[in-house]
Amino acid sequence: MDETITNPIIDEIIAELGANYNTSDSNVLDTIYADVVTIATDVTKLEASDTRLTPYIKKAVKSEYLCRGAEGLKSRSEGSISASYGDITDTLRADLIRGGLRRCY
Repeated sequence: MDETITNPIIDEIIAELGANYNTSDSNVLDTIYADVVTIATDVTKLEASDTRLTPYIKKAVKSEYLCRGAEGLKSRSEGSISASYGDITDTLRADLIRGGLRRCY
């Protein structure tokens, strides 16, 4: 029997992505989520279930999902549309530290 475990945070991220989410990307989104949670818990030394991490994780996962295919680029211009990209991992780390969530032992 195939039992699917749902994650309410991933469900919220999918809802917030709206039309930008492709239903065939569920494994990609799960992988990105797991990576971001690992980074956030390593930086803060908090448990993954700590709700204080949720807004930071959601923001980073959405950013990472939307920037797929642009790895390594700092900016891109096409016609009259331009986009610039920051390092999402560095931004996540800085946001967590500025938010006072980092624990130093």
